[in-house]
Amino acid sequence: MNFEPMPPSTPLPSSSLAVRQARLALSLALLAGLLMAIIQIYFDYQNEQRSIDKQLEQIFVTSSAAASESLWTLSTDLAHGVSEGLVSHPLIVEARIETVNRTVLSHRTRPNEEEPWLKNFIFLFGPPKVKVIPLTHKGDEFGKTIGRLRLKIDPCNARQEFLSRVWVILIGGLFRSLIFAVALFILFYITLTRPIQIYASWIRQIDPDKPESWEQVPPTRKRHDELTAFGEMAAQRFHQARQYFLQLQHARSELKTLNQELENRVSARTEELRVALAHAEHLATTDTLTGLPNRRSFMAQAKQRHSEWQRHERPYALLMVDLDNFKLINDQFGHPAGDQVLISVASTLGQYTRHEDIIGRLGGEEFCILLIGVSEVEAISLAERIRAELAKFPVVVDGQPIMVTASFGLVPPELLQNDFDEVLKKGDQMLYKAKNNGRNQVCIYH
Repeated sequence: MNFEPMPPSTPLPSSSLAVRQARLALSLALLAGLLMAIIQIYFDYQNEQRSIDKQLEQIFVTSSAAASESLWTLSTDLAHGVSEGLVSHPLIVEARIETVNRTVLSHRTRPNEEEPWLKNFIFLFGPPKVKVIPLTHKGDEFGKTIGRLRLKIDPCNARQEFLSRVWVILIGGLFRSLIFAVALFILFYITLTRPIQIYASWIRQIDPDKPESWEQVPPTRKRHDELTAFGEMAAQRFHQARQYFLQLQHARSELKTLNQELENRVSARTEELRVALAHAEHLATTDTLTGLPNRRSFMAQAKQRHSEWQRHERPYALLMVDLDNFKLINDQFGHPAGDQVLISVASTLGQYTRHEDIIGRLGGEEFCILLIGVSEVEAISLAERIRAELAKFPVVVDGQPIMVTASFGLVPPELLQNDFDEVLKKGDQMLYKAKNNGRNQVCIYH
């Protein structure tokens, strides 16, 4: 785009207009600095308040589990550790862990001396308050409250630190405003009372279509007050250049923002899908109580192993396990105790098997194990060791020992069938034979 040349400007007599503008700029700079300091203080306060809330929320979440565990186990050492860790935080001056009957398991306090003058600023972050957190334990299937965690929260330290920052912000803002105002005053004085007419001539040579021309060094001239001519020429030339520059800058900024938003959305969505798929796969294949493969997952792995035996003659032995009189355990000690028995049995099975063996919970108190690459003698020996281990040591739940025995049905490698369902059926038959013969024994299919 081409522009018509502008006529030369008429020099105007020198005046004190630039000085008056510089004095006005000085006042405005000081006011602007004060306003910016106030805005900075406001946002600093908001950020500090959010930080305090976030810290407290994290404390509530992280300490509740440990406090619940200490109540559940009645561990005073653990409770004292939790309380002492809480009161070591600057926001918490008192922590108390108590049962539902208000029996105190642990109580810790921390002295918090507040300067008298800070009481005039108690509206910052609020006065001390008490937070009561009801505690439950994951071991209680009914989710009943087993106690409370009482926390006394006093933001005195945060208030004192914030006021210290306020003084720094005010003094720094005032100092920066003063420097800026002095610099602006000098700039106005030099640039507006010195040769404006020469600057106007220099501005005429600036072409908005050629950005490199913006960097030309202005010539040195005698002092003239050419504010009118300077304003007309600078407004016209720089306005056009500024329009081009701002449009380009705005377009680039929008494009960059849109690209970043798109990348962030794609990345977030991909991660969400990955986590959801992993969680769904875990739920579909794992028994949530024992952590063992569930029936569906076990059957899939077992049939795959059976196919490998058929193709590559890699034998295995199938061992069915069923706990004896498990219904009596649930009836006498409760389902939570029964769950603990199942978890303990699953752990024992894992200890006595190898990494390549396949263990699964088929349902209720019934388990199944594929012993890979073992002989009949080895399979019988392992089954007897597991049976003896289960019967030897009781499972202790809430201080109450529970004797556990199990019946076993074994299909040795030499008698595997072509159909895995037939192998499983033979194992079931041996399992029920062990039950009928008096339980707590291993029956072998022959």
